[in-house]
Amino acid sequence: MGSIALNKRISVTLEKWISTSKHNAIKSNNETTLSKVTAKHASDFVMSPFRFPGSKGRAIKYIRPFWERINHDEYREPLFGGGAVFFAKPKVKFNWINDIDRELIITLKVMADPVAREQLIQRVTSEVATKERFEEIKAWKPTSDIEIAHRFFYINRTSYCGIMKQPPWGYHPKKSVPPLKWGDRIRKAGEKLEGVKITQYDFSEVITAPPTGKTVFLFIDPPYYHSDQKRAYTHSFSIKDHYRLCKLLQNTSYYFCLTYDDCPEIRNMYSWANIHPVSWRYHTANSRKAKRKMGRELIITNY
Repeated sequence: MGSIALNKRISVTLEKWISTSKHNAIKSNNETTLSKVTAKHASDFVMSPFRFPGSKGRAIKYIRPFWERINHDEYREPLFGGGAVFFAKPKVKFNWINDIDRELIITLKVMADPVAREQLIQRVTSEVATKERFEEIKAWKPTSDIEIAHRFFYINRTSYCGIMKQPPWGYHPKKSVPPLKWGDRIRKAGEKLEGVKITQYDFSEVITAPPTGKTVFLFIDPPYYHSDQKRAYTHSFSIKDHYRLCKLLQNTSYYFCLTYDDCPEIRNMYSWANIHPVSWRYHTANSRKAKRKMGRELIITNY
């Protein structure tokens, strides 16, 4: 009997050891995978070279889980703006960014071209950030793509909140990134833009275009419903545009992640989708105060 009891104890102990070993192996594999994913994100992350009203730069940690849920090989951004999400997330096999702003698109294409990019860097890093020079650049009428990119980037980095429509002076000698450091931002962003499809279409064309990859993921960041569009945006987004976007997304077969201001109009418009309330701090173009405000936002998805 003693021998039988001993054998049972040995058997139970062995089973526990095997179970623990399997658990530790699985845990180790999961941690290794997570480590690889984290490393991939860290290596792909690039700071957006632009300053933009309503930028999602400070919201990446809230948006990241939503793009990570969808294993996609095609990424599209129909309303690019400052492109904080594109620059933060890993590139996939097919990438398409789009905006209606002609000067922004020209600047992005210049950055994406290795030769033109270095010319742009040489130009802007030799600049001075003064109000006098700011007024000169505003009055300048560029004729080539490199000149357009030069003017656009300089104004974007020195205007208040990156506003491009009737831009007000906003450079702060102690808080703003100086011209000598602009080159590093441009070079890193430009390298990530290489091989990316860059277009200047109406957003509907990007949302409805047939797929190139197997799984399409859309990130859409329109001007907010109650934003000060007359002041903040060169190309405003009308009420009709908001409803047009909603209808397109309701009918799409692609996965989408959409960000908006938290208001009754948007909650009602997207009652058919999944609505996730979140909050983050941001700079607003409606105030010249230096403090960041806490914004109540919505992340809306169809998954």
